Amino acid sequence: MTGLARIRRAALAILIASLVTACTGPAASGDSLIGRTMRIGEAHPLTDPTATFTSWPEVAGGNQRILLNFWASWCIPCRDEIPLLSNYAASFVPGATVLGVLYKDAVGPATAAATELGATWTTLIDADGAIAAQVPVNAAPLTLLLDANGVVLDYRVGPFISVAEIAEFADGP
Repeated sequence: MTGLARIRRAALAILIASLVTACTGPAASGDSLIGRTMRIGEAHPLTDPTATFTSWPEVAGGNQRILLNFWASWCIPCRDEIPLLSNYAASFVPGATVLGVLYKDAVGPATAAATELGATWTTLIDADGAIAAQVPVNAAPLTLLLDANGVVLDYRVGPFISVAEIAEFADGP
């Protein structure tokens, strides 16, 4: 292997490591999110830019739990997780309502990714970062398990690897 090839391989390894860290880093430095209450204000969903939600029971749609998933079209683990969340949302009833939050992403690429990957649930546009600031989020994917009032019951940093794993998380504490 030539010197240039070694440099390229090392640079690629550093790039991959930094991307993995960016996509799966800690949600909060030592802070537990459990027990925090989320407030959503007037976040707009991708599926209907004119709609607003004012309460968690309205978002939950009668379910007792909400999976609030922070994702981005540029995040490879997020893209891998979307079909799993879609399968969960379609096959586990009653269960948790899946709700996405667009994290540090533009609406155009996110809409294209949601369509391509089968994300059929509402994704809130967090253009000013107000939703992510409540958690705080510093990596995607991050999934919160909320009760119908928006209280955080549990959270997971990083992607789910199976629909069964999502179901187990949603049935959590």
